[in-house]
Amino acid sequence: MSSLHRKSLIATAAIFCCRFTGLLREVTYTTLFGATGALDAFYTAFRIPNMLRDMFAEGALSQSFTSVMSKVEQTEGREAAWTLAHRVSSQLISLMVCIVAVGVLMAGACMQVLYPKNVGVQLEQRHLSTSPQVCVRAVYTGMGTDADGLPVAHFVASAPLDGLSHESRMNAKFLDRIREGEEVVLATQGAGRPAGALLVAPRSYLDMAVDLCRIMWPYILLASLSALSMGALNVFGIFGLPNMASAAFNLTTIAVGLAVGWLVDPAYGPRALYGFAVGVVCGGVAQILIQLPRLRKNGYRFRWDLGFVRDHYRLLLADPRVRSVWLLMIPGAIAAGITQLTVFINTSFALHLPEGAVTSLNCAFHLWQLPVALFGVAVGMVVLPTISRMSITSANTDIPTRLAEAMRFVAFFAVPSMVLLGFWGEQIVSLLYQHGRFTARASVVCGQVLAAYSIGLLGYAGMKVLQPVFMALEKPWAPAWIALCAAGVSVSLNYIFVFVLSLDVSWLALTTSCITTLNFLFLFFYLRHLLGNMACGVLIPGVLRITAAGVVLACFCWLVERCYLQDLVHSALLTRLSTMAIATLVAGAVYLMASLVFRVPELTSFLARVWGRCP
Repeated sequence: MSSLHRKSLIATAAIFCCRFTGLLREVTYTTLFGATGALDAFYTAFRIPNMLRDMFAEGALSQSFTSVMSKVEQTEGREAAWTLAHRVSSQLISLMVCIVAVGVLMAGACMQVLYPKNVGVQLEQRHLSTSPQVCVRAVYTGMGTDADGLPVAHFVASAPLDGLSHESRMNAKFLDRIREGEEVVLATQGAGRPAGALLVAPRSYLDMAVDLCRIMWPYILLASLSALSMGALNVFGIFGLPNMASAAFNLTTIAVGLAVGWLVDPAYGPRALYGFAVGVVCGGVAQILIQLPRLRKNGYRFRWDLGFVRDHYRLLLADPRVRSVWLLMIPGAIAAGITQLTVFINTSFALHLPEGAVTSLNCAFHLWQLPVALFGVAVGMVVLPTISRMSITSANTDIPTRLAEAMRFVAFFAVPSMVLLGFWGEQIVSLLYQHGRFTARASVVCGQVLAAYSIGLLGYAGMKVLQPVFMALEKPWAPAWIALCAAGVSVSLNYIFVFVLSLDVSWLALTTSCITTLNFLFLFFYLRHLLGNMACGVLIPGVLRITAAGVVLACFCWLVERCYLQDLVHSALLTRLSTMAIATLVAGAVYLMASLVFRVPELTSFLARVWGRCP
């Protein structure tokens, strides 16, 4: 087993703890609040600071800082590397304080842009019926205002609409399609919304989303400092502890959220989410504190040093290495944030769909990210400082082989993950999330979203390996341009799926899968152009063998799903747990046996090390 694989497995073990505790955090949310508009508001409020964290902090900033600091430590020594860290951290704190202040002030405007413009709904019944329905035919009679002067849409129907109240709201864009006197279909949440029906939601959670967003904005400052600490520790070959910091964030968020949420609302109603927003900020503090002892052990002592010099009336960056960090970060933020930007765009479109759509997207995205984080992010984290050093000590001749080995290693785990999440998505969601207020219906919807996400899992994992290489080679702008193009394609597809074709939330996830796959292909072929080759003789035979083993696993999973797992989401928890445990263990055995038959290099090299001989 190579040094790359060993370090990747160490990082993987730490990331597993992080993702497992992250899953506990998500299960806590869904168990207490279900797939509801209140939890949608929480996820929407957290989406902006969380997206900025992934793009700037844990994405571009961490990668650009790690790349530059690795080269400085290699050529100038540890003291120069820490001087660079002092200057970058001082500038980062100054910048993030300004960003947090602006974010808090602009939270209301941001949420109003994301949330659809709503109007009230008043339904007049000309022929009273005693049986409320989730779908009714009604005639639109025009707009008016209520006692508070707010806009209200008036309809006339022959039957009452189940779930309609004085707080009910409708997306104002729906009314642009119809004229006064036109007959339409009104539907509430339990209807499964027929094509063309106008959705009536119980209420708008815009005000709650604004408050939650303001509370959680400081998290971006704390996450940025944590990412900087992570990058510094990665330079010195420490990969386990920085990823454990995220586990500290998750556990602190749960503990503080439960405690403060209970103080706000002992029944854990929607207002208890304010407690979890406070927990997010406290978790950010814990994420930094857990890394400080190891930083100090490696010689770090914080010193405020902005690194500016005065030139007449101008302030200039005196250190060219600091400039390199920021210049690499700008295009890197665009490139690294393509998936998060797509998810952010999906969130804005999902707010136009039935309640719970945002929650389904978020829960499925976390499950989709689990295998990517375990292997793709871990390998990319190890590859970055290695490639950075290789780029200044060799003529790039060894880089393609190292990348081919890394991508093959990631594919060995990503392919079975893609198959399992694709075929057993509903059952996995049911097992993990279907507790408390998260219903079987929500599991089905979320499972369909997860299946759509799974299509792009292999491309997403490969993208996580290749993106840091552009930082190491100081060629960050090519990924940035394709990211901008991808964002435009994402908006176009989502608009067609939601407003033209009236499709469900799983199509938003399919957009993300397509965009990430295309982005990976672009990065791969562009790197091949830059490096002259991508060691395809090492990469392609191994990937083909892995794919063959994955096809065998897919056939097995399809057969089991058809014969045994059809109605599992409606079964008791113990039944779901035992059935999925047995099915997963057998599926793992099938994949390993198929890998042995097809002689997958990653498995044979591992067995050779364990057994002390070549197979």
